[in-house]
Amino acid sequence: MTTAPDAAAPLRVAVVGARRTHQGTGPFLALQAAAAGAAVCAVWGTSSESAEEASRWLSERGLDSPGFADWNRLLVQARPEALIVAGPRDTHAAWLETGLRARLHVLCEKPLTARRDPAELARDFAAAGRVLRENCQWPFTLDAFLNMHPGFSLERASRFRMRMTPAHSGRDRWMELLSHPLSLLQAAAPGPVELEGVRFHDAGRLSFRWRTHNCELDCQVDAVPSDEYPRPAEYRFDQALLRRRIEQPGYRFAFEDQAGRVQPGADPMALSVADFLGRVALARARCAAPLDEDLVRRQELFDRILAAWPA
Repeated sequence: MTTAPDAAAPLRVAVVGARRTHQGTGPFLALQAAAAGAAVCAVWGTSSESAEEASRWLSERGLDSPGFADWNRLLVQARPEALIVAGPRDTHAAWLETGLRARLHVLCEKPLTARRDPAELARDFAAAGRVLRENCQWPFTLDAFLNMHPGFSLERASRFRMRMTPAHSGRDRWMELLSHPLSLLQAAAPGPVELEGVRFHDAGRLSFRWRTHNCELDCQVDAVPSDEYPRPAEYRFDQALLRRRIEQPGYRFAFEDQAGRVQPGADPMALSVADFLGRVALARARCAAPLDEDLVRRQELFDRILAAWPA
């Protein structure tokens, strides 16, 4: 007989993709989960060497998490309750199914690609009482945006512009970045959405119209290659700008407006991780997890936009 987890105990989290690479978020997600109160009980790698490398990198930063290359052994010895999926994009679908079979709460790095209908997958997680989230951090910058632009009404905005600097090219570029503007728009103009006029003007520019029950936004997303790191990114509603600034050393976040005024801010990815842990805490307390309607709608919007990519 298995016993129910103690709802007051720290959530036991395993991380897939925690080895430090140039673009990988996995090790930082592990550190952020621990900082938010989770017990990062294991990291998984494709080999014993990569698992040990990930574990060693985290240990040097004060986080002792054993490495595993055998999933079944990880489940038995580490006893995770949640899984952070931060491996390569083409592994996400398999890990989502693996997490569901193991009845784990899952935070998946972008994009949330599935082998089947994402709505069906999300319903299966909800039916199992497990939280499924996509790691979308840009909605967590909206508080900073509104603090920088007091009195600004998102409901009265008519234009949205976002500029990002992805590492990839062609359709892969949009696979990697589309969740950013879509999740931000969902937070700013929530509810069911009608998309109109979806068009890729070239490999680096996308436009569409976003219409909800009380909002209509003319949207444009620019993907501009850059060798700068951390990668520049910004968005505007009408003329009100929020530009991300990351100051080194220490990877300190700040935000800048169109007049050049700068204010410090929290790392939105850390806020996304903390939000996931908070949702899991509620699910554990209630023994139920509601269906994430935004996640389901976002996957439908994602697929519809990519369908407009020129053959």
